[in-house]
Amino acid sequence: MNTSLFIASSGVRAYQGKLDTIANNISNVESTGFKRREAAFSENLTISIQNQTEQQREIGRLSPPGIRTTFGSRIAGTSLDLTQGTPKQTDQPFDFMIEGNGYFQVQRTTGTTTEILYTRGGVFQQSPIGGGRFQLVNAHGDMLLDQNRNPIEWNTDNEFVVASDGAISGTNQQIGLVDFTNPQLLKDDGGVYRLTGGVVTPVNSTYQIRQGFLESSNVDLNQEMTDMIKAQRGYQANARALSYADQMMGIANGIMRS
Repeated sequence: MNTSLFIASSGVRAYQGKLDTIANNISNVESTGFKRREAAFSENLTISIQNQTEQQREIGRLSPPGIRTTFGSRIAGTSLDLTQGTPKQTDQPFDFMIEGNGYFQVQRTTGTTTEILYTRGGVFQQSPIGGGRFQLVNAHGDMLLDQNRNPIEWNTDNEFVVASDGAISGTNQQIGLVDFTNPQLLKDDGGVYRLTGGVVTPVNSTYQIRQGFLESSNVDLNQEMTDMIKAQRGYQANARALSYADQMMGIANGIMRS
């Protein structure tokens, strides 16, 4: 492929990925516990090491041996911004906010498959299980788990009070929080996260759980709109470069045919 076309088309794809990331951030500006993502670019190396078998063609190159100049850019990754969101008071007994590190554990059952997911969104509601007992579930029906990864249950005769360490009054259960060796390996799945690598670790002692509060999204709408304008301009510049490269190839092909 023509080098100019390749560079411009890779730029278009990279900026489209950044725009998609920004759009997802903006769409979740009101999502409880949502953590924004930031797209990062990197250069494309067309050849890694010693791909040129004819060594005499390496003579006079200014780039490192076996490595060519870069051909455009790409999205290297979308890092998770772990900044704490602002607290929002709701006074609802089944709303929880984590101050500091940590994630709630929830259990999702699909058919015969059970998996553990993680979330910062602390919106839960009662789900009856019979005998005057209830469990806490989120909007997807995932059950909130305790420190031993058992569903949290309580009797409606008791007032539901949660201490700052997650201990539930009148029971031997405690809301179980966990952390990760590398939170960047969390994959978002509609308000909850799946861990795609790394190790689950105990949360450190610098956290507290606030009952009757929720953590707002950490998306700054003003900043996202500014980033979107910048990304749109970059996209447009690369799209124009792609059009000019196509026109130049058309002129060259016309000269060759004539």
